[in-house]
Amino acid sequence: MMLLYSILGFGLIQENLRNIRLGMAIVMFDRDYGTLFFQDFMGYGSLIDDAEWLLERTPQRSWGFMIRPIFEGERYGLWIGEYGPGSNQIFREEILFDAGSSAISRLLSKYAEHRVDEGKLRRRLTLKTLRRRLSNSEIVRNFKHYICPLERFYRDCPHIEKIYRAIRERYSAGSRIRYSLISDIIFGIKQCDDVIICPLLSSPNALDTIINLNKALRSRRLGEMKIIDGSTVEIT
Repeated sequence: MMLLYSILGFGLIQENLRNIRLGMAIVMFDRDYGTLFFQDFMGYGSLIDDAEWLLERTPQRSWGFMIRPIFEGERYGLWIGEYGPGSNQIFREEILFDAGSSAISRLLSKYAEHRVDEGKLRRRLTLKTLRRRLSNSEIVRNFKHYICPLERFYRDCPHIEKIYRAIRERYSAGSRIRYSLISDIIFGIKQCDDVIICPLLSSPNALDTIINLNKALRSRRLGEMKIIDGSTVEIT
C-alpha cells in the first residue's frame, strides 16, 4: 500500500498523519554531496519543519531528497521529501507503507537505536537499493547524481571490470597501444541512468579518461594502463 501526497496537500497530510510517529534517523541523498546520515535527530515532531530545519544547516545547494522512518501502529513506513536548489524547502513529498519501505524503515530504526553502524548502513542503503525496494516512489526513480560519487565509482562501478576484460581480450600484458584504442572501448559503454556526468565519459580527452580508469583499476587491484608517453599506454 502506498500513500502519496504533494506539496499542495500539506494540510491534508497533517490531517492524515495524526497517528503517525516519527523515527529519529534521517538520510539525505544529495546530487552534489552524496549521502548524509543523521542518527539522533529529535526535531520538532513535524516532518516538513524538521526537514527544512535540517536543510538550513547542511551544505546542500542542489537537488536531492531525504528519507525518514515513520510508524503507524505496528506498521513501518517511510516519508520521502524532495528539495531543489536555491531554497531550503521541501517541494514534494511521499509517504509509503509497503514491503520495501517497511524493510528500509526497520533498518533505519536499528541505526537510530545504535544497533547498526553507519558503515554497514551506507553499504546497504545505496541509491540502487532504494530504486529496487522503493519502486513506487517517483522521487527516488527520478533522482540523478550530478557526478558519480567517487566511492561508488572506485568500488561499485559496473563498467570497470567489463572494460578491463575487453582490453585484455584484445591486448596481452606488456602491449603498448595508442590512447585512442583504449578510449574506443571505454566510450562503447552505456552510461548509468542515475548519473548526469560519468568519470569515464565526461571528457573528450582520451588521457583524462584513461587516468580515471586507472584510478578505478588500481583501487580494485585489477591492473593498470601505464602511461608511456603523450599517446601510448602499456597494459599491465
